[in-house]
Amino acid sequence: MKLKSYFLYLILVLSLSVINCGGSANPDRSSQEPYTPVEPKDPVELDNTLTAMKLAKAMECGWNLGNTLDARSDASKVYPFNQGLDSETCWGEVETTKAIIETGIKNGYKTIRIPVTWCNHLTDTNYTIDSKWMARVKQIVDWAYDAGYYVILNEHHSVHDKMSTPLKKCEGYIVRPEDEAESKAFLKAIWEQISQTFNNSYDEHLIFETMNEPRDTAHEHCWNTQPDTCDICKGEVALVNKYNQLILDTIRSSGGNNANRFVMVPAMGTGINEALKDGFKLPEDSASDRLIVTGHMYPLDSGGTGHGSHHFDSNTQNEITYNTRSLYSKFVSKGIPVVIGECGAARKASEYNDELQKSVYISDYKVTFEDRLKCFSFFAEQAGKYTMPFINWDCGGEDGMATVDRKNCKMFETEDSKKYVETIINAWKKGNENAGSPTEIEPEEVSLDGLGVWDSSINSSFTNNILYFGKAWEGANIWFGEKIISDYKTVVITYSACTGNVQCHLSYTDKTNTSNTPEVFSSGSGTLSVSLDSTKKLEAIFFQGQQDAVSVTLEKIILKP
Repeated sequence: MKLKSYFLYLILVLSLSVINCGGSANPDRSSQEPYTPVEPKDPVELDNTLTAMKLAKAMECGWNLGNTLDARSDASKVYPFNQGLDSETCWGEVETTKAIIETGIKNGYKTIRIPVTWCNHLTDTNYTIDSKWMARVKQIVDWAYDAGYYVILNEHHSVHDKMSTPLKKCEGYIVRPEDEAESKAFLKAIWEQISQTFNNSYDEHLIFETMNEPRDTAHEHCWNTQPDTCDICKGEVALVNKYNQLILDTIRSSGGNNANRFVMVPAMGTGINEALKDGFKLPEDSASDRLIVTGHMYPLDSGGTGHGSHHFDSNTQNEITYNTRSLYSKFVSKGIPVVIGECGAARKASEYNDELQKSVYISDYKVTFEDRLKCFSFFAEQAGKYTMPFINWDCGGEDGMATVDRKNCKMFETEDSKKYVETIINAWKKGNENAGSPTEIEPEEVSLDGLGVWDSSINSSFTNNILYFGKAWEGANIWFGEKIISDYKTVVITYSACTGNVQCHLSYTDKTNTSNTPEVFSSGSGTLSVSLDSTKKLEAIFFQGQQDAVSVTLEKIILKP
């Protein structure tokens, strides 16, 4: 998951918590203290007859052990550095116990994703992972594996913000061509050690994930590459493919069960939109039918900063429908499963205020239970329809994204009126009963809250749905950015009380528009229908007055399939 600032407050609060369901937090422990290694498990056979799609069906829904083994301190700029075992609680989560791990599966989850950061646990410049850290990771993986989960183990935050230029040895990896050699050396060494520790003692219930949200953290397009117009993006997209290939080859070369283990691979930033672009390629695999695509999506947090869209509306619903249906078309329909490795929405949020030197609540951020339940039960049903395992990003306690109450070893929101996880799991299963049947895009009402006038200080205004222009050729617009409209045919605008000529035209991201032949509102009331070019992306809808002192009341704007 992106390291969003609005979790800092939750982290500080949770760091004061004491676990009471099977262990106690010990923030003072370090890798210098003795740690009892986990006993080796007996070898087991991998089911080589299991298809990737059957595995995906069995994985169903799950949760992430978020902000735990992936937590890291950025205090040290000397590499290598070994943060020790206390990193597990440095982002505010309690020390993990067997009882915590078992809580999820006892309440219906089938899969657990265990994010692990390795770059802060190196003991030398040969990228050697601290043996005590490896033992701790193995202990938690074994608890999950023995409980009956499908367990996803990955490399998580060794690519992070504010990385050096050039990349320092043992700092981690980055998707930047000038740092390719150092990045590859790190990734290869890390995965050689992971593959050695986790091999013949684990069957198909253990799944590897090559990277989490790989990207060039300093590039302006790191979360939304533009390879058609940006040469840097084009090269970096190809580099992600190279990294996936290197890690897969490293896993396979370790032999044993890893020669045929299921492996999840991401596109740039683990974005769904990135996986759908032509530049993303699956690595060549010596094993057959063992690759899984993974993607992340946070539909109620469009801004990624704690501000943004927090209500489940037709726009959010159609975004989910489009993405899941497109993933099905590109991958699932061809027998390549997709795992929604992270999703969720925090209930509340805060961000760190540098001036006040503390975290403060974001006043306009609040996601209601009803919005979360509507959004993610719909999302889960669509994921189930296309047999995509659906895994909640779990952290931050009762104000964050957590569904598992780690302090008390129970689930959040289990009362009769708020059975969140149970509802999500049932929605996934309901969708899976009709696996493969595509969902159609619904008509989408465009929020008028997004309409802004160009010169509101002097001549124009938009109040109570009344758009007023005080002089000719004043304007207003609703901005979409890069809205995919492949499923839409028309924009239908219902209006009333039009006092004169007001024109409407559309603008697309390729800078073409309909201004040469704009549609014009007639006086009085009516409906204006504007055809869409569904081969393009919609940038904005523009309105302009053609005479002095003209106004129109906008009732509704609807995108229709």
